[in-house]
Amino acid sequence: MCSTVTPLEYSHMDVLEGETVSLVCNTSADSMWTYNFDDGLVDYIYWNGHVDKDRPRLSVNTTASDLHILIVSSVHLDDSGLYECYSVTGQRSVGYQLSVASV
Repeated sequence: MCSTVTPLEYSHMDVLEGETVSLVCNTSADSMWTYNFDDGLVDYIYWNGHVDKDRPRLSVNTTASDLHILIVSSVHLDDSGLYECYSVTGQRSVGYQLSVASV
């Protein structure tokens, strides 16, 4: 039997520096958001209902319909990167490749 591995697909978002970005994740339970650096390191930016205290421009809004929206206010150039949302069971729900351009 032969199996095929499907690569993960990401939504690409191109924004200008200073804009506010909303990244939407639909999970049936609480979520976890990560930011992936170019060197392969992963930063857990939202977990257990809290945003990393070192990221004051981030917030998460949760709706009654199980949407967990990561909001990045006034994006900076160094906010460019890969953002991923996971359910509490560790299953990846969605990923965004954010590209921030200077104005």
